[in-house]
Amino acid sequence: MATFCLLHGAWHDPSCWDPLAERLAQLGHDVTTPELPLHDPAAGYERRVRPALEALEQVDGPVVVVAHSQSSALGPLVAAARPVSLLVYLCPRMGSFESPPGAPAPFRDGLRFPPTQPDGTSAWDPEAAVNAMYARLPPDTARALAERLRPMAMPPDAYPLRRHPDVPAALVYATEDEFFEPAYERFMARELLGVDPVELPGGHFPMAEDPGALAALLDRMGSRA
Repeated sequence: MATFCLLHGAWHDPSCWDPLAERLAQLGHDVTTPELPLHDPAAGYERRVRPALEALEQVDGPVVVVAHSQSSALGPLVAAARPVSLLVYLCPRMGSFESPPGAPAPFRDGLRFPPTQPDGTSAWDPEAAVNAMYARLPPDTARALAERLRPMAMPPDAYPLRRHPDVPAALVYATEDEFFEPAYERFMARELLGVDPVELPGGHFPMAEDPGALAALLDRMGSRA
């Protein structure tokens, strides 16, 4: 069985993975959900990826890295620093590498992010977060996620990789993703990664919307890696 390293995205913390982590554990996998300092304006890429590398230091068996949303920048850094069996991009931003020519616009029309403050951070109002990010989720789940949100800041340094690491990769996108256009995700899967994209119904947070289905998909992917 694999060790799944789940990398949370912007504004979130490791608790967003709890439903998925529980189901992966029930399938017999080990799971680690490192806390990444995406909220710290002073944290460069090396500091942001360090918790994931530390969490995997003692792991010798197969490793599947699942990078959600903005952590699509960190997944390749893990794969470049240590052996991994599979790198899964889940509803990813895919903005760290230059897009191949002809790439569609990445973001949904009308998407409005919180404003960036003078210290470099941005933060969601919980009610706005529920409406913008979690409208597809049960109200209790949406409220719990919104109340745990924290600020986000972009790293101050340049991205350290010029090319995607030579590792097996997969891209899973959601048909109703609140952030990213499915056409962009499909394009990046085929043109940047050279793989066929995997489609899931639903929105940007499949780990909360249907963790059982996502766990089953990742279990199948992990078994083939």
